[in-house]
Amino acid sequence: MLIIRSWVKLIAMRHALFFAEDSSFQKILVETDCASLINKIKSKVDDRSHTGAVVFDIKSRAPRFLSCCFTHVSRSCNEAAHVLAKSAEHDEGSCWFNVSPEVIRNIVCTEQF
Repeated sequence: MLIIRSWVKLIAMRHALFFAEDSSFQKILVETDCASLINKIKSKVDDRSHTGAVVFDIKSRAPRFLSCCFTHVSRSCNEAAHVLAKSAEHDEGSCWFNVSPEVIRNIVCTEQF
């Protein structure tokens, strides 16, 4: 199950880069609670695992942005993303700009930075 979750998070990262590029974003921050994925993306060594091609694709897309940062955050700091991802099973293809989706509004409003 852990391998599947990591794979899904990696694919989501790649989709985020496609979306950011298509939306003409110049500076992006990609956060995940999966430290091993961040390590793979930041590594100078080629990833020869089953995720290697996707990691390579992410690495090759990152320089297209003025700034692209990949960061590990603890699961407790990632609650809104986790809830939103779970809700996507029932709400595929939604996109929000400048407004929080109802499912995470309370979490976002009470987060402390």
